[in-house]
Amino acid sequence: MATPMPMESDAVGQGSDLPPAFDAAYYLGANPDLDLSPEDAAEHYARVGRAEGRVASPLALRENLIALIADGRSVLEIGPFCDPLLRGPHIAYLDVLDADQLRARAMQIGLDPANCPERIDYVGGLDRVRRRFDAMISSHAIEHQPDLVEHLRQAERIIAPDGMFCLIIPDKRYCFDHHIPESSIAQVIQAHREQRRVHSLASVIEHVALTTHNDSRRHWAGDHGPAIPPDCAARVERAIRDHDLGGGRYIDVHAWYFTPDSFRTIIETLGALGLTGFELAGVYDAVRDRNEFCAVLRLSAAARGRALARDDEQGVILLQTSDADRYAPMLAVTATNVREYARRQGFGYDSFVGIKRGFHPWQATFNRIPMLAELLDRGFTGWALYLDADAYVQDLDFDLAAYLADKQDRAAIFATSGVTGEAWDVNAGVALVNFGHPQGRALVECWAARFAAHSDAFLRDAIEWIDVGNDQDILHHILREEPEIAAAVLVEQMAFINGPHASFIRQHLRTMAPTLQDRLDALSKAVGETMRNAGQPVPAQADDGNRRSAARFAHAAGRLPALVEAPLAAPNRDQAEAICAAWAASPKGASIPGYQADFAAALDRGDIDMVAAELAGLGRSKAAQGFLGGARQHERARDRSFADGLARWTYDKLVSLAEAVGVLPLENPEGGRWGVNMLVDPAELFTGIEDALGIDLAPPDRIGGYLGVAVGRGIILHMRMIDAIHAAWRLRQIAAAPGGSRIAELGGGAGFTAFYARRLGLEVRLLDEPIMRAIQCHLLGDRPDAEAMKTPLDALAASPPGSIDIMFNADSLPAIERSTAVALLREAGRIGIGQILSINQEAGLPGETAVADLVAEAGGWRLAARHRHWLRVGYVEQLYVAGLKSRA
Repeated sequence: MATPMPMESDAVGQGSDLPPAFDAAYYLGANPDLDLSPEDAAEHYARVGRAEGRVASPLALRENLIALIADGRSVLEIGPFCDPLLRGPHIAYLDVLDADQLRARAMQIGLDPANCPERIDYVGGLDRVRRRFDAMISSHAIEHQPDLVEHLRQAERIIAPDGMFCLIIPDKRYCFDHHIPESSIAQVIQAHREQRRVHSLASVIEHVALTTHNDSRRHWAGDHGPAIPPDCAARVERAIRDHDLGGGRYIDVHAWYFTPDSFRTIIETLGALGLTGFELAGVYDAVRDRNEFCAVLRLSAAARGRALARDDEQGVILLQTSDADRYAPMLAVTATNVREYARRQGFGYDSFVGIKRGFHPWQATFNRIPMLAELLDRGFTGWALYLDADAYVQDLDFDLAAYLADKQDRAAIFATSGVTGEAWDVNAGVALVNFGHPQGRALVECWAARFAAHSDAFLRDAIEWIDVGNDQDILHHILREEPEIAAAVLVEQMAFINGPHASFIRQHLRTMAPTLQDRLDALSKAVGETMRNAGQPVPAQADDGNRRSAARFAHAAGRLPALVEAPLAAPNRDQAEAICAAWAASPKGASIPGYQADFAAALDRGDIDMVAAELAGLGRSKAAQGFLGGARQHERARDRSFADGLARWTYDKLVSLAEAVGVLPLENPEGGRWGVNMLVDPAELFTGIEDALGIDLAPPDRIGGYLGVAVGRGIILHMRMIDAIHAAWRLRQIAAAPGGSRIAELGGGAGFTAFYARRLGLEVRLLDEPIMRAIQCHLLGDRPDAEAMKTPLDALAASPPGSIDIMFNADSLPAIERSTAVALLREAGRIGIGQILSINQEAGLPGETAVADLVAEAGGWRLAARHRHWLRVGYVEQLYVAGLKSRA
């Protein structure tokens, strides 16, 4: 049943973004003993390399397949047992045992129960899953499915239209199944015809009596053990007994025996027969001394079309809206919850931030009317569920489709307001409108017409909320004056929707809290509890620091980026040895912060291995606190709410950088485009920024272990790297004007601004304390010596006049002791520095002095430009030039 060997053309169509099953460049890189042309490499693999188990594609290795989807997308992992492939807030688990049973089973067989997942989201089969995932992954699980076709059908139902089903599958040739024949398409179809839910007697006998050893190295060496064990008859007898006494219960054995070729043939044949909507995106051969191969399935074009049509047939879309200021922070909290509900149920979701028609923020309350009218205009015939910004789904597993199944005779569903008890007195904060019902369409038409009757002058004059003529008042008049519409409306109780204790959708009304902030706090807590109970990340409440981006994250398709860790770099002992030597020969300057004491002690001891390890894993080191997160940030990131907020913050910086350099247009919350920029894929943003700046922005490969967001090509960006790219770009702009491009950075953190500025063609040196210069020399690959380890003031004083054109500082001058900071500014003037670029806050932290005050005290500098920072809320960018006394 063998098929031709997969070559570079194997990954095509929907899977063309994946590495091919054979990649000549990768093959030659992974096998350095081969000195071949790409053409000869392909021939070599087909003739020799494949049989030898040589690696021909990155996805032949399970670790790379897992990393492929470890980028924040939602993933369902099938069968994690006590060694899950993935962990994090976006991962859900399915297993035949719940979490307690898995831990008990682990203890029984001598495994560490602490490695088991904290929760199992779905216990049983895929039929228990009622939401969609961006990806699914299973390791050594698909061969256990009694009915392979049904398993694939259930997976097809669950996977997102553009999702991936990643599989790590035992290769029968290199595991205990070696002597059992490969499974055939006939056997697969037979099992499906029988609707097999438990394993057949044949499968139990094969597993108990006909298996051999499971040492993959021995199998690759040709040692497969006896084909028939000496006690074969006794084993068969035991298998029959186990099967017959099982009473129809599930016995865990292999049902299928695959090789890469036979698996490819079976999937292709099932697709051709219409028995699965999956097609092969890639099948990757087994690697020597491993007992498995990898495969990726994706939906065919026809199946993707069916999946998208299925959403339309279900006919439910969720809608939310708010103004861009007052209620946007609420929407940022509830939208995460409502989007998650839409995801789980396979419903649509749309939102709008701003004002559809009107002139004042409160008039965003009318947005629901044009949003519903837009659905009517496009011919939508399903149900629309509208939720105010302060409403959220309490029960994320509520089966709304089942609830609506017997309500097609209803035009709309509202909750009573609980005030008058009259049928017309409903609350419009949560509304279900049936566009498939003539009176549902009539309701929307009437609502839109009466809103259109409000003149622009009327809306312009209505600066504050109006009791007469608001959206809910218009609805009440319709229900009182249009009997046919009113007769088709179902009024539910607040115990179901709209109430503070409703079972399905709850709403935090204005009357429930004395202030807007109290209401937001209560809403955040309630939504957080709901999401936490559902095993989802808790949405971060918008505070003064991130309120700017709150509305953008509330967009219908706004991204929920994941916080991921960059791989550790390889320790560089040579550089560490040079750093230790330079450290020993240099004065130590200011006192060392407590969080850097261990690193300083290692430098004092000349502990080369420890210094090399600390620098390679700087993102995890205590020494990186304040400029790369370090151990403290890793500890805080255990809190999923913090991790989610940090990822959002980092992504917002990336979007803001794209706006700053012109990759994206600047958005306007008061009118026009708003929130759309947050829909752009991080990889697309990153590539666009690289193109705009004209350089490769991949971070230095000398450090790792830091937390950030994935931006494609295996690159993880920490938020400080994004700040540094912006600073380097600004320095290039300033240096392009007359005055020179030789830069001295005061402070410098890890050294990222200098790293990117050098890539932009600028000459940069750093002035910092010796402990930081040790770190910066490593990151930049600079030669560490006693000169490099001088304190900032000493280094500046030793600089020849006219050798520096621009002095740059970010997060540094205000934190320096005041007299020293003033001395640095005066020294900068003495040696002829022409410009100072400062990026700092002015909030007045304890012991800090604003740059403007320091400059005024130093004298000799004039403020040339001052504006808010593109990326950092609360930060100001100031450019000073040498000249008259500062007017700052």
